[in-house]
Amino acid sequence: MRKAGFSRMAFIALTSTLLFTSACVTERSPLTGKKQAYAFSWEQEQQLGKEANQQIIQEYGLYNDPELQAYVQKVGERVLAETEIRDPKAPAQYQNTPFKFQVLDSPIVNACALPGGYIYVTRGLLAHAENEAQLAVVLGHEVGHVVGRHAARQALRAQVGQVGLLAGAILGQQVLGQNAGQVINAAGSGLQLFMLKYGRDAEREADQLGVKYAENKGYDAAQGAGFFQTLKRIGARDGLTIPSWMSSHPDPGAREQAVLKMAREHDRPNEAEVIGEEELLSKLDGMVVGDNPREGFVRGNTFYHPELAFQFPVPQGWKVQNEKAAVLLTDPQRQAAMVFELAPARTAREAATKFANTQGIKVVQSRNTTVNGAPAVSLVAQANTQQGTAGILNYFIERDGRVYSFSGITSASRLNAFADTLAQVVNRFDRVTDRQVLNVQPTTLAIMTVDRPAPFSSFIPTSDLGTLTPEDLAILNQVELNQTIPAGTKIKVPREGTGTARTSDRPRSRQFRDNR
Repeated sequence: MRKAGFSRMAFIALTSTLLFTSACVTERSPLTGKKQAYAFSWEQEQQLGKEANQQIIQEYGLYNDPELQAYVQKVGERVLAETEIRDPKAPAQYQNTPFKFQVLDSPIVNACALPGGYIYVTRGLLAHAENEAQLAVVLGHEVGHVVGRHAARQALRAQVGQVGLLAGAILGQQVLGQNAGQVINAAGSGLQLFMLKYGRDAEREADQLGVKYAENKGYDAAQGAGFFQTLKRIGARDGLTIPSWMSSHPDPGAREQAVLKMAREHDRPNEAEVIGEEELLSKLDGMVVGDNPREGFVRGNTFYHPELAFQFPVPQGWKVQNEKAAVLLTDPQRQAAMVFELAPARTAREAATKFANTQGIKVVQSRNTTVNGAPAVSLVAQANTQQGTAGILNYFIERDGRVYSFSGITSASRLNAFADTLAQVVNRFDRVTDRQVLNVQPTTLAIMTVDRPAPFSSFIPTSDLGTLTPEDLAILNQVELNQTIPAGTKIKVPREGTGTARTSDRPRSRQFRDNR
């Protein structure tokens, strides 16, 4: 598992390599047409994006809805047509670059742009959009990052200390293997912030470009302000200053006003502007919303995975982060972490041998054992990092034709104290037999037309909310709970008969899947 921020570990590692091996490149800017220095060429940017794209898809997965994927690609292409790189006068290398707009299977409200034309939005973001114009502004913003070549410009400005951090990310992957991303994240490293941020100047430019592109295509870009207000509400609900997508942006309230101002500057008073509420909402009908319990959820002090039919306990106070390819647990003091994942091996011994042969790993002890009757191998190892010597205790367990890995990581001096906690989790790793757990289903959206003017709260179902709350649904629809909804308005509500996980079981997590 390679996770750092929004799965940028592979991209940052590649960027670091280029920083060390190549001098700056001078090429014509897509925005100005003037020559400008970049850390790497446009061809190299495309290669960076292509390789990192595979990592993102592997870790997050694409949402399985070809019609929705095609719709997002179509809206993205409409916005892209208004950009400088699609101008007939632009250099051929820009004009001929294909762009991919993809929907990731994640409930988190997020969007991302990689160099070379790879744009992502999550199903969580789409669920919180109210119309096509809002989606166009978001996609335009991400396209603006690519057209502005912000990654190559920022890499050129990287200071020696920052490059050192990037080198540390590569070292971390070599020393800690697939778990490096989670460990770096759990340690609260500045790497995550560096990977996420383009810098506020770049973000403002992307906002300006996104609004311009959307307006030039005929969209009502002022609708974007409502979406940014939604992001602010999500942050307030979750106790965050700003949600993940806005981690390097100006204050959400100020940004909302800035978008309105920019939209007015590009407004065409005599032309009808596209909002596209019906177009977007029709594509969201039936989409999974919130966490998908089929791919893992926490109930009480136990993590359950209905699809793979396993369970294990969560230590008191530990935080669970559920990813597509792994489950990360961190202790309350953030001094230790456990990573649970599938090992690419046929037997526990084969997995243990692969781990022992990882560069930078020194195995201190290895022994055969069993876990609830299943063959297993445990390893005690050490690895040298920039923060000191790390202690690693890894269990590899054979069960149902798969090999599972429990990896506990902390400082070498704390490993003995941490070992008992990890052993308690591992020894209770077992099959799920509870039919309610095995049959749990995700919540999906239904588009409902309001038949009378009434407060939004009156249209919320009394059951089938799944992991959603009434406030979640209000935010999802960009309304207040007590706001009167006019008759004929279309709203998003949970589909009847879905969402069988109780609201009290709400895990602020993502999904784990079998990546074999």
